Amino acid sequence: MKYIILNMIMLIVFLFISLPVFSQDEMVLINSDEFGNHERPIVQFPHLKHEEVIDCSDCHHEYDEFGDNIGGDGGYCSECHTQEPDLNPVSLVEAFHIQCKICHAKIAKIEKRVMPQMCGQCHIK
Repeated sequence: MKYIILNMIMLIVFLFISLPVFSQDEMVLINSDEFGNHERPIVQFPHLKHEEVIDCSDCHHEYDEFGDNIGGDGGYCSECHTQEPDLNPVSLVEAFHIQCKICHAKIAKIEKRVMPQMCGQCHIK
């Protein structure tokens, strides 16, 4: 009986300690050679949190000749958004800023809640 109680206590302690690890979001560092030298801290992006509320194609997008979003293959943004204006007129920095700010502003307006839209809210020191 002592061993059963001891094992139960050990199991509870293990679960209590490991629970925060399982609940952490996958943080993706928004970092690429395409950015060049960083003027602000690198953004830590909670990918899973975004996955739960928006479609993958909202960010990982490709457009047809009519400008309609036809989805994407989940590749890296820097595959299309480069510093070469001939290849894509929207640089990687602009792509992130436009995409994130527009989406956050839209959600803030619809849901009446505060969303990160200012530099220091995403580029945290």
